[in-house]
Amino acid sequence: MNARSLPKVELHCHLEGVFRPDTVREVGKTLGIAVPADDASFRRDWLITEPMTNLAVALDKFRNVQSIWGSEEVIERMTFEACEYGRAQGIRIFELRYSPDFIAEGHPNLTFEKIHRAIVRGVGRARHPDLAVGLIGIVRKIMTDAQAASTTDFIIENRESFVGIDMADKDIGFELRRFAGHMYRARKAGLRFTTHCGEDNVPEAPLHVRMAIEDLGAERIGHGIFAVRDPRVMELARHRGVLFELSPTSNWLTSSVASIADHPIRRFMDAGVHVSINSDDPSLFGIDLNHEYEVLERDLKFTEAEFDRLNDLAAAHSFVREADKKRVWPRAIPPLT
Repeated sequence: MNARSLPKVELHCHLEGVFRPDTVREVGKTLGIAVPADDASFRRDWLITEPMTNLAVALDKFRNVQSIWGSEEVIERMTFEACEYGRAQGIRIFELRYSPDFIAEGHPNLTFEKIHRAIVRGVGRARHPDLAVGLIGIVRKIMTDAQAASTTDFIIENRESFVGIDMADKDIGFELRRFAGHMYRARKAGLRFTTHCGEDNVPEAPLHVRMAIEDLGAERIGHGIFAVRDPRVMELARHRGVLFELSPTSNWLTSSVASIADHPIRRFMDAGVHVSINSDDPSLFGIDLNHEYEVLERDLKFTEAEFDRLNDLAAAHSFVREADKKRVWPRAIPPLT
């Protein structure tokens, strides 16, 4: 099977985690940021290519990449290049999510408005007949309530250029419910809702997924792999038609699974729960979306027919506007029941 020839849907990809190393080096030089010139040192110092055992080390690498997103010109360029990456991967429907708070940190010249306008310009520059792009705004779960409200308000105010809203970062205790009011406002304004949830190996992980679905109205779950520990949560997800955005290599690198062969993606499928295949932060992890297809074929014996079925389901679950999806998808998109 030639994975690169398959038309694909990517529902879970962080814009900040898609970049060309040469662009990072070029921009870093103009900003006075030391970026390794040789590939081996760049992978060692800037990328995450082995399972993380020390979160502080991983966070430093995220901060390295974040430091590059320092101007409107750079943001527009890197967004354009991210879309070009998508086309090269055979992606037809591409949802890119980003955190305005994360990009703005340490860049006092950047407002949320400037960041978003630059991203929208980058997407516009990359417009192509075979590619439909949708933007998802992220509210970080580590925010205070006032900060979360402000970011939610910004995403709602720009709902014409966002297709959805997401919550990211670690689940802390049972505080997920404190965001319910913000997500209700976003959903009422017409934004679709997905959330990172249930990816931390803690006893309450399945409960976090249940709360996301029942209390916050999540249509999709980012990661959520530990929902498999509770058959009742799996049945809830199946009954509600919730799709899980799964990223095998990401889950391995965050030590959520011991290997790709141990990933529970097939357990979700066997339980009748919808899933999609995603890369999460491809450039940061030194991979691409096609890599995910290749390892699933190699380690979990996925077939081309299974990939096509999952991509059709992902197209159906995508938040991108229906007319845009139908314009780029080569097959009939199945109805969700």
